[in-house]
Amino acid sequence: MRAMLPLALSMITIWTAATWADDKSDCRDGKTADLKIKGCSALIKTDTKDSIAYYNRGSAYQTKGDVDRAITDYDMAIGLKPDYAAAYENRARAYVSKGDYTRAVADVTKAGELTPKVAVRPKAVPSATQTQKVVAKPAVAQATTTAAAEKQAEPVMKAPPKAASAWPEWAPKQQESTSN
Repeated sequence: MRAMLPLALSMITIWTAATWADDKSDCRDGKTADLKIKGCSALIKTDTKDSIAYYNRGSAYQTKGDVDRAITDYDMAIGLKPDYAAAYENRARAYVSKGDYTRAVADVTKAGELTPKVAVRPKAVPSATQTQKVVAKPAVAQATTTAAAEKQAEPVMKAPPKAASAWPEWAPKQQESTSN
């Protein structure tokens, strides 16, 4: 009987861990909103300080159209983790769907403050003093006979494009007025 007790405890531990892993995966990437809500609710029962579970459940409620419950869950996620920018963004969307634009703007502003700024490096643009070398690719003349094909054809250089005129080709030319 005593030998059975450790076996039973290990089976319960394994079963609990497997269930918790299933709930976590359902909460994170459940196939449906209902499955996501069920998984996140189970996680929240085991750990009431899981801000990600509240956020994911709020997203699932919002997907289902239950905006008030979504806002409640976003409030919980933000309360647990005040720098949770994604929760502010989604809560702003929920407020917009309710028509509460004042709160939506406040949440979007807060999310923008929390989101790290990414430095944008401008593309390298050659300066006017740097010269660019333009390399023309030679066009090879097509051989018409087998004897010509055996010879290597000399490269044919294309003529440079004509200078662009001030007036576009597609536009009708203006007539000069001859009035004095």
